[in-house]
Amino acid sequence: MGIRRRLLIQNLTLITMTILLFLGIVTSGIYHYYYNGTAEILQNHAQNSASFAKRYSHLSTYNLRENLQDLQSNFSIDQAETQILSGSGRILSSSTGFIPGGKMEYPDVKDAFSKGKGTWFGTNPATGERILAVSVPLESSDKTIGILRFVTSLEGLDNNFQTILIALSAIGIGILAIVFVVSTFFSRIITEPVIELTNVSNRMAEGDLEARVDGHYKDEFHTLSQTFNNMGKELLQTEKMKNEFISSVSHELRTPLTSIKGWSETLQTGDPENVEETKTGLSIITKETDRLIDMVEELLDFSRYQNGTFEINPSPFHFDQLVKEVVLQLDKKRRQKEQEVIVIHDEPLKLVADQNRIRQVLLNLIENAIKYSGRNSTITVRYEKGEHDLTFEVEDEGEGIEEEHLQHVSTLFYKANENTDGVGLGLAICKQIIEHHHGQLLISSNKQKGTRVGFTMPLNVGKIDGQ
Repeated sequence: MGIRRRLLIQNLTLITMTILLFLGIVTSGIYHYYYNGTAEILQNHAQNSASFAKRYSHLSTYNLRENLQDLQSNFSIDQAETQILSGSGRILSSSTGFIPGGKMEYPDVKDAFSKGKGTWFGTNPATGERILAVSVPLESSDKTIGILRFVTSLEGLDNNFQTILIALSAIGIGILAIVFVVSTFFSRIITEPVIELTNVSNRMAEGDLEARVDGHYKDEFHTLSQTFNNMGKELLQTEKMKNEFISSVSHELRTPLTSIKGWSETLQTGDPENVEETKTGLSIITKETDRLIDMVEELLDFSRYQNGTFEINPSPFHFDQLVKEVVLQLDKKRRQKEQEVIVIHDEPLKLVADQNRIRQVLLNLIENAIKYSGRNSTITVRYEKGEHDLTFEVEDEGEGIEEEHLQHVSTLFYKANENTDGVGLGLAICKQIIEHHHGQLLISSNKQKGTRVGFTMPLNVGKIDGQ
């Protein structure tokens, strides 16, 4: 069952139950107003008549028959038949002139004898007509000498009540029809966005990541559609980055492997006694192998990050010494571009963190600064010890990063320039390492002026981790 039909059924069920409850209350009120009101009028007339007869007619067992005419004249009403019964329950007089034989065994007569008054809604056995009968005793000296009974037809009340029921039922059906139309309209308004979202999600599940929600909705559906479209854009971007990642990895792997294969074949077929050629070939093979190892390490770190097994092992070490080692390790690369690396605040600093992971971060940040800075430029490395934390940054004089790329450069697989080397994992992995150390990676850049990349982190990560 679709959501539209379910909403429609729920609304109709709720409204139907409400209408039935309302009609039941109204019907009950009208019924009591008409029928009980009529009974109350007859009861009051009967009791008043019996009281008047007791007080002023001087009735007794002996003169009851002689006063039948007076009683009929004084107490009869147009809307009802007036009957006078004897003390034994037999009818003595009737305003209609019809006097049936036998004892009156109706419930109102019995209640009048036993309880002092009686009311009965029933059917006249002679005519099959619905009637209302009210009986009260005629008393003399606190002794019941007869019954004063009023009988009225309910046919008029029944017809009026039936007319009212038909009118109320028609109103209820009209309300249901209106509710049906309105519910259908609103259920369509509610379900159309859901149906469109479902269709778009099915298209996306089938691989069409460019599918978008086109409806211009309001309220929460507008927010939902916008969020859904943004999700589609992110999925498309992720798919694009994945494809670019595969392409980049293939390219990055092919280049060193081609170089290694080429020099291996050269060394195999070349002159073994050519020492210079052998040294050059082995040097290039070693360099390209190191490049492959670095790339594999990045991919392994990415895999650990994806699997949730990325861990750090904090231990005490001298951070200032690590900075010197990393700068020295990259000295050859910076000399090839005739660059200068300046270390500011080169002071002793003890840090409790994962030394290998922090080395990986320093290598990545300083190597990027060397890679993206021009010849004869200056790279500034500075760090500062706070009361509880460490601030480190590398500032270069390169081309800088455009604002639109700046917020994405630490995203997995993201590359601001597709022509650069690498697979877009370096800064993303650095960010994960720093965040696992309860720190934060910081990046700022001005186009044509350079880039500043660094991080802040606690001095004692082991204490935070409870080690």
